[in-house]
This record gives sequence, C-alpha cells and structure tokens, in this order.
Amino acid sequence: QAWAILKRHARDEIEPLRLQELCKDNERVSSLVSVHNANANRMMVVDLSRQRMTLETLNHLLRLASARGIRGSIKRLAWGENDPDNPVLPNRLRNRDRNRRTSSNEKSTEKPKPQMSYYLSLRVPEGSSMLNAEGGNALRKIHYEWDRIKQVSESIRRGQHHGISGSMIKDVIVVGRGVPVMALRFVYMALCKDQTATVGRKAGLNDINNRLRLGGGGIRRIKFLTSVDPVRAAGAIGDLDPSSTMVISIAMNGNEETMMATSTLKAWLLQALEKNGNGNAVIAKHMMMVTGNRKINTELKRDNVFVLPDAAKCETFSTFTAATLLPLAIVFGWQLTRQFVDGAHTMDNHFVETNPRHNLPVLLALTDIWNDSLLSSNGRIISPFAEALAAYPAFCANLEAQTCGSGSNAKRGSSLVIDGGLHHSYDKAMYSANKIFPSELMMTLDSQTSFNASSKDEDVHGAQDLLICSVFAHADELAFGSAEAGGIMSLLEPSPEPKEVACSDGNRPSALIICDRCDAFACGQLVALAEHRAVIKAWICDVDPFSKVEGSSIRGNRTELLKERLDGMFAKLSRGEELEEDEDEAEDGKSFNLSTRTILRHYANMMKDERAYPVT
Repeated sequence: QAWAILKRHARDEIEPLRLQELCKDNERVSSLVSVHNANANRMMVVDLSRQRMTLETLNHLLRLASARGIRGSIKRLAWGENDPDNPVLPNRLRNRDRNRRTSSNEKSTEKPKPQMSYYLSLRVPEGSSMLNAEGGNALRKIHYEWDRIKQVSESIRRGQHHGISGSMIKDVIVVGRGVPVMALRFVYMALCKDQTATVGRKAGLNDINNRLRLGGGGIRRIKFLTSVDPVRAAGAIGDLDPSSTMVISIAMNGNEETMMATSTLKAWLLQALEKNGNGNAVIAKHMMMVTGNRKINTELKRDNVFVLPDAAKCETFSTFTAATLLPLAIVFGWQLTRQFVDGAHTMDNHFVETNPRHNLPVLLALTDIWNDSLLSSNGRIISPFAEALAAYPAFCANLEAQTCGSGSNAKRGSSLVIDGGLHHSYDKAMYSANKIFPSELMMTLDSQTSFNASSKDEDVHGAQDLLICSVFAHADELAFGSAEAGGIMSLLEPSPEPKEVACSDGNRPSALIICDRCDAFACGQLVALAEHRAVIKAWICDVDPFSKVEGSSIRGNRTELLKERLDGMFAKLSRGEELEEDEDEAEDGKSFNLSTRTILRHYANMMKDERAYPVT
C-alpha cells in the first residue's frame, strides 16, 4: 500500500511541479537540510532541498520505511543477537528446545532469516560488549585484532620488523579487489591531502639515529594491484625497492585472480632478495595476508596472517578489518587509523539513535528510492568538488553494486552509481541531456589549501572561495536552469556583448553532502554513511544486502571455460597446427559466441611466439 500511495503521489502531485517553484518555500527548504554534529568541532551537512519532493513526499517515504520495519532492523544491526528486549539464548538451550519440538512432531512455520553481517561491531570501542550466540563477548576477538594490527604496524614503523636486507619497510602493495580495497584507496588518497596524515607518513623515516638503510625517498606509500594485468603489475612495482616493500594480499575467500597476482609479486620479491636469505625468510619479512578463509592454503607463517572476525565474513562490509586498517596503520600510524575507526563509530551512533526524520543515511536512502523507483532515474552521479574526495564515487559504486545489485526486487532500486568526475567534469551533458540523473555534489569547507598548494595565500584562498561558489552555482543551475530556459538567471542584466551560452532547462535534482574537512575522522564518517545508506536501500527493496555472491564469481565459470579453450588453442599452435576458422566449438558441448571465438583465435595467433606452452 505504501508503494501504491507513493506512485500516485509522484504521478499526480510531483510530476507537474518544478524545482524553481519548490525552492521558493523556505519552510520546505530548511526542513530538507539536515546537520550531523559529531562533536563541538565536527559537522556534516546533507542538503536535499533541490530534490523533486515536498514534505508530504518525505512523510510518505518515512511511512514506507516504517512499513518495512527499518527501526527494528537497525536495532538488530546495533545489538547483534543480544537485543535488549529479547536477550540472547545460548545455542545449547536453543538446540534443546528445537529437539523437543522435533520429537513432538511439531512443524516450524518460521522462515529462516538471512544471515546478517553485524558490521557495526567492527568499530565499537574497547570497554563495550556485544553477546554472540554462545553468550560470549563478540567484541573480544575484534579488539584483539586491533592490538595485533597496532603491534605489527608500530614494529614496522620503528624499524624493529625490517626487510630481509636490513632496510626499513616503507612501501606497501595491496593485492586484492572489492569493496574494502576501494575503501582503502579512497581513504589513502584523501589522507595524502591531509596535513596531519602526511606527518604520519614521514614519521621516523628521516631519523638520523636510525641505523637501518632507507630505500628510496622519505615518505611511505600504498600501491594497489587489483588484477593479474601484467602491465598494471609492472606499473605498481616500477618505482619500488623490493628490500623496503611489504606485500599485503587481501584474499577473502581465496580468489583465484588475487592469488595469481600475489604469486607475481612473490616471484618479484624472491628474484630480488633471495640472495639475502632463503625464500621462506624473504616471504616472512615481506608478505602478509588478510583472509576470511581459515583453511586457505598459504606459505605464510601464522603471525603474518590476519583472519577476518565472524562479524565481517561478508566481504562487502569488511572495510573496518585488517584488510584496510593494517595498510593504513603501517603508512600513517595506528593513532590516525584509530581516528578513522572513531569517525565511523560516531556515524554509527547517529544511525542507531537518531529518528529517521533526521537520520542522514536513512534520508539519503529514501531519496535514492524516490528517484529510482518513483521518478525512474535509475542511478545517480557523484561529483566531488575536492581533490581529497576523488576516489569516493568509485567506492560507493562498488559498495552499492554488491549490496543492492541482486535479488528479485532489485528493479525497485538502482545500484548504478556513476563517477561524475572531479569538479563535475561532465556538467554540460548534465545540464541538457534527455535522460535525467540525480546529481550528488560533495565538498569540504576546509580543503587545507595552505598545505596542499604552493601559491601565495591570497591566490589560494581566492581559488577556494571560487570553488565553494561553483558547487552551489552548479546545483542551482541544475535545479533552476539558465536565462534562455526561463530560469533564475533571467533576473540578471543582459550582457551588452552577445555570446554563445549553453542553455539548461533546469528541474534536475541534486543533493549536497558537505563536511568540514576531509581528515581520517571524516573519512570514517563517509565510509559508514555509504554503508548504512546501501543497507537501508536494500532492505526497503527487499534485497539481502549481506549476500556473499559477488559479481566476479557470477562470471567465474564462464571465465574458466574460455581459459580452457584458449589454452587448447595455444597447445595446437605449439604443435605447429593451424587454428581453423570454422572450428566446431560445440564438439564438447561448450558453445561460444562466434565473435568470441574469432577474437580469441586472433589473440592466440598474435601471442603464440611469446608463449612457451607445453605440447599436450
């Protein structure tokens, strides 16, 4: 019924309205601007006033959320299995009760509930407790891993854990793919623009009393290898010194591509460093692994392997585990990494304790549902107006694709997130394109321009002022249109010199997300905001956000079949046989598209001289 009401409301009441009219209602505008104050000095603003909605629309959406039981679901996320209103029942008692019902031939009518990922527990501070199914404290293992990460990272940063040749470890290559790696990439790029974080990157490297030899410059770095692409691998290691490099493999479930890429870097390390010790010693000094599979086959010793806690076995919500925290702690230090965790925890508290009417993740998720399901937008474009936020759209796109991109009701909400480019590079298309995509504009009030720029202070601050104005100008242009389209710009005096100006018709929705500055604390807030938003959006659309099926695993079988066929082509070529153009691909029951066969055949012929495939 809530969906039907919203459909009628969108068709009969919202469709005729234009944003230029809606934004004249000051009460509506002020009611659609929400502020989250994490503490006296930290602020995040979400401005939805340029969305094609009224206060009545928002009330309808809140009723939909209530009908879907969002408050109860948030409570379960916060408390795990230890809901204060329904205390945990230990498994031994639960099993005894189940056996009793079975012996009396009673049939249970309860549907099995999807397994939840209690990801909020990954950033709860010490001194708290969350009971698991056995009645024990589920946070104990999480805080134990924090202590391990702190100990290992400080040992590396102080030079106690050094390379096999005696050099200090200062560069980290992260091998892996998926949401936690994209989150790490966003946070790393953001913190490279932060003054405090940059101090952490350099700490200890230029100490003249340090007796260790330094490889390269005086700043720590993180490089990323997300595929087995040999060109990308060469680019990742091109300017690195193996003697001062740590390889961290993020192999959640033993992903084959991740393991192959890890093997490539392992060979690189051994080739350069095996002269300083045996292979096992090199691996022990220069390789670590984070995995969710306790049985994964690895040559690493136990101290170099971090296993994900049970609350994070869903790869999509494993950002606040060793997968992200370990590389950050090595490069920036544990103190700053802990600020990242604390920022996420403050957003968690806001998410759990705040009424949905003023709850930032809930409001943003409901806005997505409104645009995608009722106004047929099918996605949104995120445009950062700060260099520190440049990698945030890619993280959000990966997160929502894994969270909202599956299920029979996925058509109700879109999981498509498009990177609009830094400073909204595609603005001309957005002003006049036939297809309207809602925009999400992101900005920091303090871009730390004095630290990040080398120009004179007055030039730097003037550029920052212009950038702030550009954000609001872009949002207003999307909403109200230009003079030629009868928009708000028609109030200005006409220019005496005629010039060609692009015309925008307006009525294009946008949202503004503004934080005070993009440091480690704000990065934690933004990551948690995106996670909660995606979960709420999935729940409302009746999609399991904690599904463990990834997009790459869906195509895995087809990839393996094609690889077998390609290996067969190389084997024929190695025996001096010709690849027939009309080869019957269905002879083994595995039929492939004609274009696929043709291009693979051309690839095999082109690369045959560079391969040394054994004759089979």
